[in-house]
Amino acid sequence: MTVTVDQPWAKLLREGDEVTAALPLADHCLDVGAAMAMVIEAWRAPLEAGAGRALSAQDVARLCALAALHDVGKANRGFQARIDPAKPPVGHTAPVAALLNHSVLKRSAAAEILHALMRDWGARQHVAAVMAHHGKPLAAFHQRAMVDTGSWTALVDEWWEKAGDAPAARVVPVIEAVRARWPLAWEAGAALPDAPRFVALFAGLVTLADWIGSDARRLPVGAPHGDAREPLRVEQVRAAAAARGFLPLDTPACDFEQAFGFPPHGFQLEAAGDEFGAVALIEAETGSGKTEAALWRWLELRRRGQVDGLFFALPTRSAAVQLHARVDAMLKRVWGTDAPEAVLAVPGYLRAGDAVGQALPDYAVRWDEPGHNERERAPDARWAAERSLNFLAARVAVGTIDQALLGILPVKHALFRAGVLSRSLLVVDEVHASDSYMAGLLERLLVHHIAVGGHALLLSATLGAAARAGLLGGAVPPLAETEAQPYPALSGSDAALRAAAGAAGAAKQVAVEVAGLIDDPQAIAGRAIEAARAGASVLVVRNSVAGAVAVAQAVAARAPELAFAVESVPTLHHGRFARDDRQRLDEAVEQAFGKSRRARGRVLIGTQTLEQSLDLDADFLVTDLAPIDVLLQRIGRLHRHRREDRGAFAQARVLVLRPAARDLSVLLGKGGGGRHGLGSVYPNLVQLEATLRVLERSPEIVIPRDNRRLVERALHPDALAAIVAGDPAWHNHAAERAGGELASAEAARRIALDLSQPFRTLTFADVEEAVVTRLGARDLLIDLPDPIASPFGGAVTRVTIPAHMARGIGARDEPRVTGPATFEIGARRYGYDQWGVHALG
Repeated sequence: MTVTVDQPWAKLLREGDEVTAALPLADHCLDVGAAMAMVIEAWRAPLEAGAGRALSAQDVARLCALAALHDVGKANRGFQARIDPAKPPVGHTAPVAALLNHSVLKRSAAAEILHALMRDWGARQHVAAVMAHHGKPLAAFHQRAMVDTGSWTALVDEWWEKAGDAPAARVVPVIEAVRARWPLAWEAGAALPDAPRFVALFAGLVTLADWIGSDARRLPVGAPHGDAREPLRVEQVRAAAAARGFLPLDTPACDFEQAFGFPPHGFQLEAAGDEFGAVALIEAETGSGKTEAALWRWLELRRRGQVDGLFFALPTRSAAVQLHARVDAMLKRVWGTDAPEAVLAVPGYLRAGDAVGQALPDYAVRWDEPGHNERERAPDARWAAERSLNFLAARVAVGTIDQALLGILPVKHALFRAGVLSRSLLVVDEVHASDSYMAGLLERLLVHHIAVGGHALLLSATLGAAARAGLLGGAVPPLAETEAQPYPALSGSDAALRAAAGAAGAAKQVAVEVAGLIDDPQAIAGRAIEAARAGASVLVVRNSVAGAVAVAQAVAARAPELAFAVESVPTLHHGRFARDDRQRLDEAVEQAFGKSRRARGRVLIGTQTLEQSLDLDADFLVTDLAPIDVLLQRIGRLHRHRREDRGAFAQARVLVLRPAARDLSVLLGKGGGGRHGLGSVYPNLVQLEATLRVLERSPEIVIPRDNRRLVERALHPDALAAIVAGDPAWHNHAAERAGGELASAEAARRIALDLSQPFRTLTFADVEEAVVTRLGARDLLIDLPDPIASPFGGAVTRVTIPAHMARGIGARDEPRVTGPATFEIGARRYGYDQWGVHALG
C-alpha cells in the first residue's frame, strides 16, 4: 500500500512502484546528529589534537547540529520529486550552495538562519566539510564558488516558490528540530575550532555518522517517527557504536609472555617506551620479533590512553593474510572470549577473526564461523570487514599499505579513511627506500596522522640513513658515521638511534655467489634443481612474473618431482591468482617452506610476494639482482629457523643473478623491457651497480653484523656519488635518476592531500585513476558469469586483473567465459592456469 507523504522525506522504501514507507527528513537528520555524538566520543582525542584545544560541551553540540544538517538540501524541489522514480535525479548537497549564495534566495528565512549560524559559530569551513559527506569536497562550497558559479547556479530553480510550493520554507522546520535537540549549540559562546586538520577530520567523521544514522537495520525508514523515535534513536545509536567497536574497551592486565606465549627479548619491551615520540622505528633483521614488539607497543599505548585501534599495514596481500591469524590469536590471549576480532583488510576477502564471510546480493554478507554455530551477534558487528572502504574503521585490522595511503590521496572518501585511522596506531611493515613515490606518500600520511594525535611505528630490516632521515627528520650523517651506527636499532621522532637489546639473533653466515645467468631460465632452473637434489629447500625470487614463470616452467619440465606444487600440480607464487587459489598457495608454501617444513629438496619460485613478511625458511636462495635493501629482505628467508637437518647447506647460500655482460652501464638510457626489472622495477641503476660491487667484494656476509655496512655502502648518497664520479654515462644517469626520484617524491607531495590548508581550498582533481593505479588499488576485480576451472581443483568465479593488463577495458564491458579456463572482457582475452592469470593474443 502506498503511504501518504505529507512532509519532506529523506529515505523511502518501495515495493515495485509503490512507496511503502517514508522517513521524514527531520527524523533522519536527528538520527545522524545522534550518531555524530557517539562518533565524537570515540574520536575525541584526535579531534582535540587537530583542534589544538579541548572540545567544550558547546563545541560538541554544534558539531552534532552541523552533522544533523548534512541533508537539509533534500528539501529542494527536484529531490522531493524523486518520490516518482521516473523523475530525473537531483542531488541535495550542491543545492545548499545555491540557497546560500543566490542574491535572492540568501534572504530566505532558511538561508538567513544558516548564514547566522556560520557567522556566530565560525562555521563556514565546517559547513563545507559537512556537505562533503559523500566523499569529496564540493566545488559549490569552494572559496572561489562566488567567482566560478557554474557549480551551483543551475540548481537555483530547485528552490524557487512555484504554485504555492516553497522548498526553502521546508528547510526551516528541519533546522528548528535540530535546534530543539541541541539548544546549547545556539547559545552565545566561543567559535568552533577552525584549524584545517580539525575541519578535515570532522568532514571524514560526518561521513561515518551518516552511515551509522542511515543503517535501516537499526534506524528503520518506517515508524516510529517524530517524538516517538527518540528512545529508539538513543538506544540504537549506542548499540551500533558498541557493535562496531566505537565504545571504550579496557586493555586487560597481562605480561608479554601471556600475550604471545613466549618470553620477550629486551628490545620488544623497550620499544614500547614513551620516549620515542609519535613515530617510532625498529630496525632489525627478518625473524627477530619485530611483529611482537609492534603488537606489544600497541597494547602499552592503549594502557596509557594514547591510542585505541590498530592498523597493521603490510606490503603484500599474502603477508597480510598470514599475519592476520597471528594478530587475532594475540587478541584472544589478551581479551579472552570478549576479544575484538581482527579484520583482514584485503579487498576480495571477507574475514573477521575466525569467521569467513560469503558475499550475497545487495551487498549483504553471510558469516560462517568454523567449528561451531554462529554466535548471536549484532547485524553490524562485522561492518568494517564487509567493504574495503570500511577497513580502517575497525578497532583492529591487518591489511595492505595501500588502504592507509588512500587516506591521503585525492580520491573519494579519503577524508573518511584518514579520519577513522586517526584513533589507531599505524604500523608499517617492511619499510624501505626503493620507491620514492611511495615514500613520499608515506611521509605525507605520517605528517597528517601525527598532527591529529595518531601514533605510528615503522618496521624495517634494511633502512638506510637517508631513508630514516626522511621519515623521522634530521640530516643524513656522513658514510663513515652511518656505517658505525648500531644495528639492530631503535629510534623515533623524539629519540636518537640506539642499539636494540636482544634483537640480534645468532650470527648467520651466508655464502654469496654472483653469476651472469639472469637471462637464462634453463640455467637458473638447473642450479635450483641441482641444489634441491642435494637436499636443499630452494627459493627462487625473480623481479618479474614473466621471469618467474619461465623458471617455474623449466623446473616443472625437467624435475616435476622437485617443483613446488599444489594438489600435485607444479606452480609458483605471485599475485595473479584467484583469491581462493592464493589461499591454497599460501598454505602450501607454509607447509613446504615454513617453520615446520619437512627436510627434503623442493624448489619454490615466485616474485616479490615471497620476499616480504612471509615466514619462509630456505637453504639456498636464487635471486635476481635488486637494490641491497631488497636483497637483504630476500636473504632473510635463508636459515630463518634453527634446524639440524640442513646437510650440505649448513651454511646459507645465495646466488645473485646479473646480466651475462657484467657492465651495467650498457643498460643506461635503454627501455625497461626484457631486463628482468633492472632499470624498470628498480629504476636506479646506480644503486644496482653499487649493490653489485658490494656483493662482488663480499663472498661471505654475516647477518646481522654486516647489515648496516652493506646498506650504507650501496645506498648512502656518498657511496652513490663515488660511483658516478669521473664517468659521464653514470653521471648523466645519476642526474636523471636524481631528477626522477625528486620528481617522484615531488609528484607524491603534489598529488597527496595537504590537509593543513583551509577546507574550502581543497579540490579532488581528476587524478584518481593514475594515483590509485600506481598503488595497485585499481586492479580489476572480475566476477565471472560462469565458473572456470581452477588448476588445483574446484571452480574459480572471481579473478583479479592487474591494472597494467586491464588497459582498454571499458567501465561497461562485461566478462564472458569462452572456455574451461579462458575469458574475455571487451577486446581483451585472458587465460587462467597453474601459472596464474595471463593475457592471450
